[in-house]
Amino acid sequence: MENKPQGLKKEERLSLQKSVEALFEPGHQSFSAFPLRAVFLSTEESGVRILVSVSKRHFKRAVRRNRIKRQMREAFRKNKSLLAPATGGVHIAFLWSSPQELPSDDVERRMQNLLKRIHESLSPAPSL
Repeated sequence: MENKPQGLKKEERLSLQKSVEALFEPGHQSFSAFPLRAVFLSTEESGVRILVSVSKRHFKRAVRRNRIKRQMREAFRKNKSLLAPATGGVHIAFLWSSPQELPSDDVERRMQNLLKRIHESLSPAPSL
C-alpha cells in the first residue's frame, strides 16, 4: 500500500477576506469541543478550506499562540479523512476559546470529535 502525503496544502487554507466574512455571517453552523470551536459553512466549490485562530486575549505571547495553532493544524491534517469527499465544499474556522494549553493528543481527540460532527451535519439524511 502506497503512503500518500497528508500535507496541508495552500489550497486547503481559507484566506480570502470575502470567504472569511461569509463564514461569520448569519447562516453558518458551529460545534464546540471545548476549548475548540468549529464554525463552518457549506459552499459550492469542492474541497475543504480551513482557518485557524487563537485569541491574543488568552495568549499574549505569539510563541504560545503559534504553538496552539500548530497543534490544531496538525490535528486537522492527520484527521481530515474524517471529512469524506462526499461532504462537498466546506469552509471551516477553528477557534481556540480557553486560556489553557492542552497536550497534542487531547487537541487531536477534540478535533476528531468536531470533524465527525461536521461530517454528520453535512451528510444528507438517509431516506426511508
